Amino acid sequence: MNSLSAQVGIVQAQNIDDDLLVRTKMYELLDLLQDRIQIPENGRVLVKVNLCLLLDCDTGATIDPRLVRYLAEWLIEKYGVKEIVIAESDATTLSADRAFYGLGWDSILAQVPKTRYLNLTKDDLVKIKLDGLYFKELEMSKTFMEADYVISFAKLKTHSMQVISGAMKNQFGALPEKLKVVYHPHLAEVICDLTQVRPPDLCLVDGLIAQEGPGPVSGIPRLMRVIIGGTDAVATDHVCARLMGKNPRQVPHLRLAVKHKIGTDKYTTFGCCIEDVAEDFSFIPRWRQAWMWLREHIQ
Repeated sequence: MNSLSAQVGIVQAQNIDDDLLVRTKMYELLDLLQDRIQIPENGRVLVKVNLCLLLDCDTGATIDPRLVRYLAEWLIEKYGVKEIVIAESDATTLSADRAFYGLGWDSILAQVPKTRYLNLTKDDLVKIKLDGLYFKELEMSKTFMEADYVISFAKLKTHSMQVISGAMKNQFGALPEKLKVVYHPHLAEVICDLTQVRPPDLCLVDGLIAQEGPGPVSGIPRLMRVIIGGTDAVATDHVCARLMGKNPRQVPHLRLAVKHKIGTDKYTTFGCCIEDVAEDFSFIPRWRQAWMWLREHIQ
């Protein structure tokens, strides 16, 4: 992450059912960021997607596979990439393979050359030393750590414990362990560590259909029609929080990241003005957040 001069862009597609319009807007966002996208010739790009639930993008729970296809096509057009790896790891209650194939991602990406799917949990692992807020050592996917360029492609969602789920929370999903629920009592610290261990070079967030209420699993779909892109995970999530009508200082992992200088909360924006497209999302009450925090910490 280049935290010295972070940029975050927002584009809006008024009709999300119009594939050509959505593709045009995705390309518009990427074109505006292109001068900050440095991919070596013949490089391997890894795209960490949010695909940890057997729920399609219309529910607001997982990202729209069209956007991933348009991203891959744009990368092939603009750069001489060797390979594009679409990656996700197993979740506590679901295999990433089941989500990828069950939601038809294999069919959608089948016609895109140089693209393959990888379950990070099944990849070869490498041990990483980390002076983190929680981890001092952890095992990560070898392909993930050795990729020439990493893109975090998240979904715009509320989160019952962390207020929002965006690019940083998506990095937590790269941890190649199935039972990630065991880290919930220290979730903010672990999210920060997973953002540090391999900082994404580019962050994208699907807000075409977002999710509000008791997210990130049981929330309510909310039509937002936006796609967000940024050069820094913390800055990108700051913008995501503001788009949802939430003060970023109220997001535990964002507050912690800024305190420990993981990324930056200083950035410039382009495209749509935040105030023009922001909405007041429904969040779970603070008493319920406190109750869930206590429940996690007394186990």
